[in-house]
Amino acid sequence: MPVNGNKLAFTKSNIEKAPDESGVYVLYVGGHLIYYGSTEKSIRSRLLDHLSGREDKCTSVATVYGCEISLNPLRRERELLVEYKTAYGILPHCNSKLP
Repeated sequence: MPVNGNKLAFTKSNIEKAPDESGVYVLYVGGHLIYYGSTEKSIRSRLLDHLSGREDKCTSVATVYGCEISLNPLRRERELLVEYKTAYGILPHCNSKLP
């Protein structure tokens, strides 16, 4: 089950339109999913951290993102990661462990 919501170019102008609420987000390089993340505070703020490279160099190369507001983002992130690992046998490239 993918993240609900549109995929947008991973640019500052698009990220500034992202929700300032808790939720999950997904980062892609082209069409390849590289990272699932979650935040209890602001999706927008976390995406800006990734874009700037403050979070991880692995995720700063993303070209597309998607996001979904969630009342329990950590649980939702875990669901997404378990589903991915079940389907592909590994976690996304930039995720090192399950939350």
